Amino acid sequence: MRLNLKLTHIGLILVGIPLVCELGFVGLLTYVNQQAEYEITRQAKAKEIAYVASGISTLVGEAAANLAGYSRTRSPFFKDRYEKAVTRWGVLLVDLENLLADDAKELATLQEAKKIEVKGRRLLDLIKDHITDGSTGRELVTNPVELIEIKRMIDGLATCLSTIVQDEHERVADGPEREAKARKLAQIVLGLGIALNILVAIFLSRFFGQNIGRRVACIIDNTTRVPKGLPLNNPLKGGDEMAQLDEFFHRMVSELEESRKMQRYLIATVSHDLRSPLTTVQGMLTLLAAGAYGELSKTANEKVERAESDITRLLALTDDLLDTERLASGKLEITFAKANVADTIHDAVESVKTFADQHKVGIDVECDKDQVAEFDRARIIQVLVNLITNAIKYSPPQSVVTITSGCDQKWLTIKVIDTGRGVPAQYQEIIFEKFQQVTESDAREKGGKGLGLAICKSIIEQHSGTVGVFSENGSGSTFWIRIPLKQVSSFRHQINVSPT
Repeated sequence: MRLNLKLTHIGLILVGIPLVCELGFVGLLTYVNQQAEYEITRQAKAKEIAYVASGISTLVGEAAANLAGYSRTRSPFFKDRYEKAVTRWGVLLVDLENLLADDAKELATLQEAKKIEVKGRRLLDLIKDHITDGSTGRELVTNPVELIEIKRMIDGLATCLSTIVQDEHERVADGPEREAKARKLAQIVLGLGIALNILVAIFLSRFFGQNIGRRVACIIDNTTRVPKGLPLNNPLKGGDEMAQLDEFFHRMVSELEESRKMQRYLIATVSHDLRSPLTTVQGMLTLLAAGAYGELSKTANEKVERAESDITRLLALTDDLLDTERLASGKLEITFAKANVADTIHDAVESVKTFADQHKVGIDVECDKDQVAEFDRARIIQVLVNLITNAIKYSPPQSVVTITSGCDQKWLTIKVIDTGRGVPAQYQEIIFEKFQQVTESDAREKGGKGLGLAICKSIIEQHSGTVGVFSENGSGSTFWIRIPLKQVSSFRHQINVSPT
């Protein structure tokens, strides 16, 4: 399933889903911790209940003992201790009732104990009052019926309190086990929560990462297709930013292609329309120089020769422009055939021999005379002539341009080596583009318009090869071409090569 969401929505999902999972995990962990804390609090409360209940039983027994001492001695000491014990157990009964407020069973047991306590306290207070009045307090204390009633009261109250204490002891005994279970559950919840968050984060990152990566890869692939003249991938679907970017890119490429078509049409039209009148003018200048219309003065003859030279350069430029247009439109025919590499290099050298002599530059060829490869001989000669001519232009007088060739099992490599000024690193890529030269003064001083290397690159690419340069500024240059020894097909064909 592909969700073409906007980046803002993806961001919200990447943040929101883990956040919701984390909030749920925190809530569950809080609940488990509360259960553990409840067990700890309940144990402390159980201990307090047991302590208060035991204290009440102790105080009841203490009050009865002090009352017995008071009946025999009539000492205020025993009376005071009796009254304090009674007051104290009354306070503890209230505390115990508060502690048992949320336990209906034990609260009912306590209510029974309170009834017994009220009846017993009345009897004890009655005995105390009789002793204080000096009447028959001793008789009341020694009366078997009253003694049985007091004992029954103490035993009943003790039984009720003992029941409460026993229940609380049982709870205290089970408490550590429940607390341990709660803590273990908290650990399990913590581990599961961390694992779940990690899994959710990994799933979301992979899901959206792959989706976004696939769409970005499509756009990147389109950028590599444009220089090669290949058709673009189908437009991305959706209303997200990636689809909008891809749509804009397609529209931009369409506009660029239209602009290129207009540019090629303009170049072809101008070059063609220029060539006819230039050829006519060149012919007329040749006739003038030959004296067809009368002898010319020395100054006029120099002017004619200079004009003829300028016309020749203009015709060469129009030829280059036409070749560039043909390469760009795929109309330049390439015919592969087996050819001798040494003979091809020799023919290229012969074409530039005069130019080399004018610049006082020697040419040395080092190659295997028997090496054969498949290529378009005329086009490779055109490439070599261009490379050798450039090497001669930028070589100092009395230097030598060296041409070497070599091959391995699949590739033929030809190098043109000079000792000129070299090509700076920042220009070694762009000089193979159209209208690119190392310096602007080269066009004025050395001639050319920066089309030759671009044409060489296109021709070599149509041979499924590559062209490049090794150079260090001030240490000469090595221009090289590399083409397969055997082409995929050996018949005439056309390849569309968009200008880079």
